[in-house]
Amino acid sequence: MNYKYSLFDEVSNLIIGHCDNIAGLLETNISETADEDYYDLSFINFHFNADFKQLCSNRKYPISNLYILILDHCGNKIGNYYFVLNTQKVFTSLDLKDGQDVNIAGYHPIALSMEILRLWDLGRELKQKNIWSQFTNRQREIWMEIIRNRDNCCKISSNIKDITNQTYYVDGRHITDKISFYFALGESINGPGGYFGGCLDSLSDCLCGGFGVKPPFTIEINGFANKSEIIENILEVLNEHNVKIKL
Repeated sequence: MNYKYSLFDEVSNLIIGHCDNIAGLLETNISETADEDYYDLSFINFHFNADFKQLCSNRKYPISNLYILILDHCGNKIGNYYFVLNTQKVFTSLDLKDGQDVNIAGYHPIALSMEILRLWDLGRELKQKNIWSQFTNRQREIWMEIIRNRDNCCKISSNIKDITNQTYYVDGRHITDKISFYFALGESINGPGGYFGGCLDSLSDCLCGGFGVKPPFTIEINGFANKSEIIENILEVLNEHNVKIKL
C-alpha cells in the first residue's frame, strides 16, 4: 500500500511509519509567530515500519526531532518538514499497534497547513505544465515553496548531470509577474513542476550548476508580452551568465 506521509526519526535515521491523513493543522497559516506554529497533530490510521518496531522490541525508545515526509504515488520522498516535539514521546513495543492514531505535539520551524497539503496533492504526480496558472497569489507563493522543497528532496536521491548548449522553449502565455516567470522557466528546463530559481540570487545559484542545465544554453520565450522592469532584471541575469534569450 502506498501512503501520502511518513514520519522520520532524525536520531535513529529510521522511518517510524506511514499514514494517509494528518489532523490538527490550521486551514491556512494565519501567523508566523512561534505561538501559532505549535500543533497537536494526529497521524490517522498509522502503520509502523518494521525496522522501527524492531528498534522498540526490547527497549523504551524516545523520539523528539522528526521530519514529516511527503510521498509520491510510488512511496518516494518528494518533500519534508521538520517537526520538533514539545516533550519526548516514548515508544515501547506495546505502543506499536497498526491502525491506531499517533498523537504528537510540537513546533514547525516552517509552518505547515491543510492548504499546503492540498497543493502537495497536486504535486505528487506532475504530468501537466501550467497548473499554477489558475492559482491565487497566496497559492503561488506556496507552490514556489513546494517545488523548491520537491527539488531539494529529489536531488538527494538522484545523480544530476548538467547539460549545455540546448534550447529551452518557455511558454510565456501565462507569465504575468515575477513568480509566474520563474514557474514557466523552471518547467521549460525541468518539466512539469520544475524548479529553476525563485529570485535573482537563487536563479544565479541554479545557473552555476546542479539543476539540470548549465550555461551556455538558449531560452526561447513564446507568447510573452510582459516587459516589466522586474522581468527585465531576470533576463539581464540570464544574459550575464551566458544564456541567450530569444523573444
